[in-house]
Amino acid sequence: MFSTKESKPHAARKRLVSNVYSKSFIQSSPEVHEVTRIILHERLLPSLDLFAAKGSPIEVHEFNYAITMDFVSSYLFGLSNDSNFIQDVEMRKRFLSWYFKRSEHFFWNQEVPRLTQVLQRFGFHLVPRWVDAANDEIQAWLLRLCRVAEKSIKAASEYGKNAHGTRPVVYGQLSDTLKRSTEKHQPQQHNRGAEDDNDEISIASELLDHVAAGMDTSGITLTYLFWEMSRNPELQASLHEELLTLTPSLVIGEKQQVPSARSVDALPLLHAVVMETLRRHCAIPGSQPRQTPSKPTSIVGSPPLPGGVRISAQAYSLHRNQQVFPDAEAWKPHRWLDADQEKKDEMMRWFWAFGSGGRMCVGKNFAVQELKYVMAAVYTNFTTSIVDDTGIEQADAYTAGPIGNQLTLKFARA
Repeated sequence: MFSTKESKPHAARKRLVSNVYSKSFIQSSPEVHEVTRIILHERLLPSLDLFAAKGSPIEVHEFNYAITMDFVSSYLFGLSNDSNFIQDVEMRKRFLSWYFKRSEHFFWNQEVPRLTQVLQRFGFHLVPRWVDAANDEIQAWLLRLCRVAEKSIKAASEYGKNAHGTRPVVYGQLSDTLKRSTEKHQPQQHNRGAEDDNDEISIASELLDHVAAGMDTSGITLTYLFWEMSRNPELQASLHEELLTLTPSLVIGEKQQVPSARSVDALPLLHAVVMETLRRHCAIPGSQPRQTPSKPTSIVGSPPLPGGVRISAQAYSLHRNQQVFPDAEAWKPHRWLDADQEKKDEMMRWFWAFGSGGRMCVGKNFAVQELKYVMAAVYTNFTTSIVDDTGIEQADAYTAGPIGNQLTLKFARA
């Protein structure tokens, strides 16, 4: 879906999963509710409580990737098949090593793929071979998750339920849709084994993009949420008071339940904190490319542009419009609380953390809900303070994490 250039094929691909990423589906999903409960109460909060009890600092940037990967992989593949990077530190570090080895070498395959391939045939490798090795490891890991998800679906069909986890929602949606499509267009297909292999690769390729986007961008956003909150102890106290109004409570040691997604979403200060972080520290501030349609088109008052011209817009610039966001470089959550409805509508027109239109991020609703639950769980139970924020400035890149790749905080019981 992410690499599909033409609008109609892209829209068709997006429709395969758009319903399971809709806000109403995610807020009412029993799978998402259970994933959230398990990750918060059995993984995240016990880990943080251990650090707090010892008075030990924690490097949260890597830890945040673990949180977000556990959330997205549980939703895609089922809770019993997920990454569990919060607890499996060794595998977490191995995966992140593979993942970030690739990050400096996207340009060649993305922008000049044919040149890259031709030169490679003649022994000239624009992309180092160890990047290919890292890609192979990630692809093999993802294929394993797809295969165990498929096994869990078959087991649930045979025994009537998922005995050890939740349904692999997104994998199941893609798998069912592709199988129905194949059966509809090729009802007499005899070589079903080859078709199954093609479906498996198609699903794995699609879900690799979901995994990467879901881990990377939300992990970066959590880092800047924790950083900004750690610089504002008074705001932490205000948020803590707001979070204590939730029922059931997220306090450690109580019933280990989670409040409804709608009640968490409705908290005004929490919403403002998340929105302002997405604005000021957008994880993808870089240019989002688009291609003009075949008919000459005027873009934002430009002369008519011929078809096939690459154009782009970027959240970095849109989020720094001083007329819409006064003192735009400052992190001010209260701008979202103090604005009247007309001003809020104007800010939302310029808010582009997830893009807009047909190519808006399909996982937007899942990401925002995940961020809010994590923040709610953390600041219900803990205060945070900065130990080391060296290199916290965002990188000048398409996907922009901190240039130091670290943020060390101390957690204490609230």
